[in-house]
This record gives sequence, C-alpha cells and structure tokens, in this order.
Amino acid sequence: MSVFNRVVVGVDGTDFGFEALHQALALSPSGASVLAVTALYTAGAVHAGFQMDYFMAQLEEEAERARATAVEIMGDRPNCTTKVVRGDAKTVLRHVCNEHDATLVALGGRSSSRFLGMMTGETASTLLHDAARSVLFARPRWGQRWHPNRIVVGLDGSDSSLAALLVADDLAERLGSEIQVVTATSGKSVERTAEWAERVTEWDPGHPFAALFNRSAQADLLILGSRGLHGLHALGSVSERVAHRAACSVLTIGGRATGSA
Repeated sequence: MSVFNRVVVGVDGTDFGFEALHQALALSPSGASVLAVTALYTAGAVHAGFQMDYFMAQLEEEAERARATAVEIMGDRPNCTTKVVRGDAKTVLRHVCNEHDATLVALGGRSSSRFLGMMTGETASTLLHDAARSVLFARPRWGQRWHPNRIVVGLDGSDSSLAALLVADDLAERLGSEIQVVTATSGKSVERTAEWAERVTEWDPGHPFAALFNRSAQADLLILGSRGLHGLHALGSVSERVAHRAACSVLTIGGRATGSA
C-alpha cells in the first residue's frame, strides 16, 4: 500500500498549515486522494457570554478563509477536496483519518492559529503515536518553493526503517530526489553484513537523534520508521523527538506501509 494513496491534511489558516498542503501535494502522485480539513473548535466561544455570537462568527470566518485558501492551492488537481469539521483538532483529525482510511496525515511542523488553534504539540504527538498511519511534519524551505531534492533516511534494519527506505526510493524515482541513508551506531560495534547494510551511505558513530538532527539543516526531508529495533541504536525511540525538532520536514512511516498494522 502506497503511503500517498489517501492523504488528510490539517489546515489551520496559518502558513505552516498551508505549507503542509503544498508538500502533501508535491509528494503525492497525481491520482492520489487529498483531503484538506479545518477543525472549527467553538467551545471557547460558548463561554463568551453576550459576545458568543461575535466569537462564533470570527471562528467561522477564519475557518472558511482557511478552506478557501486550500481550494486555491489545490487548483484543478483531481481527487482533492476540503471540509470544515466542528471539534478540537485532535478529535477531528483522528475521526476524519479513520473515516477516509487515510494512509498519511500531514501537519504544519510549527503552527498556531489565534482562533482555530489547529496544530499543537499534543495533536501531533497523538497522531504520531498511531502506529498504523504515516505522518508528515511539514517545514518550509524559506525563500523557495519546497521540493524533496535532498532526502535523508534513517535506517536500522527494522521493518519500519526498511519501509522508509522504499518510500524514499519511490520519491527518488518519481521526483528525482537524492538519497542519503544514515545508520547511527551509538558508538557500538554493528554487524555490517546484512543485506540492508549495503544501502547505507554513511555510518554515524553517534546517537540516532543527533545523527539525524544534525543532517536536517542540509536536507529537505527526513524519512524515518515510526517503530525501530529495540536497543541503543533503535530509531523508534527517537522518531518523535526528530519529528518535533528537525530543521526540515519529517515523514514517519507507519505500520500500514510495512504490513504490520
């Protein structure tokens, strides 16, 4: 199953949310289904007393502006739709992902909407902990339109990291990306005779987080497995830290891509 078959994008009216949509469209083949979702959280307005109607109108207007911008970004690309759903971001995104059987959910890597409050760290972490789905944390390449020219893959031999490598290979074939495959050993002696080791372009003696974080400044996209091997060099234990702190966009590959979920 392709990671990019059915994509749900959280659009919160901020530049980071729109960047997530741009990047999801760039990564997905033309026939993929892409749904941009804006959560309309009205609980705060209910407690605004006599100003409730005013705040409700503000929320609805901002949600509609976000949706309209998403429509403009999608243009005439087929299989692309938008919707506004009432509820908090975490609940809305999980519900919509389940409803549409999403293979990937895309979020702005850093985002905060004054009214909609779409993407918080808690929302992102909750979605990342869903082992089945892949998650894209989109960060812009300032001053130019983002394209995955330089991809770094974290590889530790686990099924999840091997699936990440397959996704990178697919992007390289479709989009002409250059791939760097990094294995961090945490200073330990690692057997290098396994078949997967032939794909490693750089063996880093450091910790996986440091190895990947340090390379993120020169990359356009990091691709990691969401669940790594157990042990000191396991990627699974650091994927969330990398996703939240990397300088570039991060794609974590969920269990569906490996057949394990």
